Amino acid sequence: MASEKVETTKAAKEPETKYSKAEVLAASASFGVSVDLMAGALRLAGKQELTKSEVEDAIRRFKKREV
Repeated sequence: MASEKVETTKAAKEPETKYSKAEVLAASASFGVSVDLMAGALRLAGKQELTKSEVEDAIRRFKKREV
């Protein structure tokens, strides 16, 4: 039982995979948004490489921003 807890904590501490802006832009449909919306969200994020959770957060912030 103790070994199971050790394995789950190791898996939880592994860093998320980072993706380039080009990879994320090409996969915009998998996030359920258009290429244009994704481009705006990535520009707002201001990073060259992002994790999946960072991309989702950037999309959420882009959609909620004032115009």
